[in-house]
Amino acid sequence: MPVVQEPAPIPFTRLEREHRYLQLLVRAGEILAGAVDWHETIAGVCAAAVELVADLCILDLKDDDGHVYLAASAHRDADLNADAARAGAFLRQHTRHTTHPVLIAIATGQPILVKNVNDEYLRSHSVSVEHEQFMRRMRYRSIVVVPLVSATQGTIGALTLVRTDPSEERYDEQSLRFAEDLARRCGTAIAKAKLYEQTFRIATVFQKAALPDRLPAREGLSFDAIYEPSSEEVLVGGDWYDAFAFDDGRIAITVGDVLGHGIEAATLMSRLRSGLRAALLSDPDPANALNVADRMLRIELREQFTTALVALIDCSHETLTCSSAGHPGPLVWDGSGAVIDPFMERGLPLGLRNFGPASKTAEVMTVKTGSFVVFFTDGLLEWNRNIPDAWSRLHDAIARKQVREALHPAAAIRESVMGSRRHDDDVAVLTVRWDL
Repeated sequence: MPVVQEPAPIPFTRLEREHRYLQLLVRAGEILAGAVDWHETIAGVCAAAVELVADLCILDLKDDDGHVYLAASAHRDADLNADAARAGAFLRQHTRHTTHPVLIAIATGQPILVKNVNDEYLRSHSVSVEHEQFMRRMRYRSIVVVPLVSATQGTIGALTLVRTDPSEERYDEQSLRFAEDLARRCGTAIAKAKLYEQTFRIATVFQKAALPDRLPAREGLSFDAIYEPSSEEVLVGGDWYDAFAFDDGRIAITVGDVLGHGIEAATLMSRLRSGLRAALLSDPDPANALNVADRMLRIELREQFTTALVALIDCSHETLTCSSAGHPGPLVWDGSGAVIDPFMERGLPLGLRNFGPASKTAEVMTVKTGSFVVFFTDGLLEWNRNIPDAWSRLHDAIARKQVREALHPAAAIRESVMGSRRHDDDVAVLTVRWDL
């Protein structure tokens, strides 16, 4: 019978190494899955790499101007982390006629594998005497440099893995394949996180532009406000508040809630807020301003509607005048211990007022010294799908002196009603305290 040749056994060290590489890919996948703050993410990847497959890990990225910089690093020996972080300085040195391996990998999009780093390599591939001294001090013995590539942004950086003298391992073609897989995952996650960060910055600018940059300053009145977008959206939403003063000392307030969330709702919100301002500056009549906004909404954006409330504070006559288009509030603590809801005629939302009667005139109430008024959007009430409970919490919060006299009463009210819970609707709160 023919002799069957048994395959040679796979060395345990190779199996152990493959196991560690697979561990790293799993660990990196967990880290990258939550990649929103990409700075923390890449630091975590470097830390995992030196724990499992490297003695030194360096991750370099390109900035918006195309310059490469060290974004994260880690060394197996924690005492050398500070030294490892100085590796970024050599990306900008060119005192020798050579190019940094990281810059070559980024420029060509090709990986670099150096199985055995010897004296000749250190002299010929260092960009300066200082760079050569750094690699000698770190005791470089084997290197893998792989570009980080994003499908949408191209090559965004490079990942460097280094084995040093204390390690008996050297990198090979299999190590290179694992490193390329890790780099692909990192490139995709970092690009995604950077895009989120960019979107976040744009949203921040947009939201600041859509809300007033300051509240009115009027002796005897204290204003405060807070805005929070839906937990499901990126910083922008359809709720708004606004407050501004007329030349005669009266102060206009508008609050509203556009149906929906996100950038589309925020765009409509901004237009309505500006439209109400323009209408009030032309004719400071709350009911008429809402009618103008309703016509604008029906003409320009059919099948869209929003709730809104317009108020006018007249300190000289001690009055608060309100008109509502389907919007709740405001609630008033009248100084005597009671929290009241004095403006009960809500009317139909903007965009729907042609289907039924709208209030012809605004309602007026006298405001006493010490009164406290809270304007809000319904996200404050609907966060837990239990409006009666939230309504009761809101009344209780307004009745508490420590809330009304808080440094930021709007935030104190939001905290009292909602706590730290997430919410799937935008929330806006504006408070006015009469100290006349």
